Amino acid sequence: GFLIGLSTDYYTSNAHYPVQEMAGACRQGTAINIIYGLALGYLSTIIPVFLLAATIIVSIQLCGLFGVALGAIGMLSPLCVGLAIDAYGPISDNAGGFAEMSHMGPEIRDITDALDAAGNTTAAIGKGFAIGSACLVSLALYGGFVTRSMSFKHNPVRSISIIDGWIFGSLLVGSMHPYAFSALTMKSVGMA
Repeated sequence: GFLIGLSTDYYTSNAHYPVQEMAGACRQGTAINIIYGLALGYLSTIIPVFLLAATIIVSIQLCGLFGVALGAIGMLSPLCVGLAIDAYGPISDNAGGFAEMSHMGPEIRDITDALDAAGNTTAAIGKGFAIGSACLVSLALYGGFVTRSMSFKHNPVRSISIIDGWIFGSLLVGSMHPYAFSALTMKSVGMA
């Protein structure tokens, strides 16, 4: 979860290269802005997907589906603090709106813009935690379904191999590839 938060911070904070590159692309026009924004969103999924796949593989190897459930609980436990911090974003965004509507000086708007950027980053990090833990929870629930359906006396399910950590992790990584290659193609078109 912590590494997903760091990855999200890297892709959403204006202190890092991806957002700065996006800001530079915005000067070139609307179409480039859209292409770069979509590409940046696609690229930002690569690291969290690999981290989730590694978490699933290690959890299943160590403790089976119980390990996946523990991983999900581990990611969900600090989420209440993260969601409380998310309240910071709308407050700072409203402060910027108030400063603009009351015709305060540009130095005030610069301060509120910086606070708004920090609020947006904290909101994105909270979403990364929530989505990552939802992935683990869904796998744990699916594992529970498979375990129960294999124990039925009438018409039991004979075999479902998706519970294997390597198979499920590979499914995650494989489903991410079209987005990654699309993002790289879009960025190259945007640079041309």
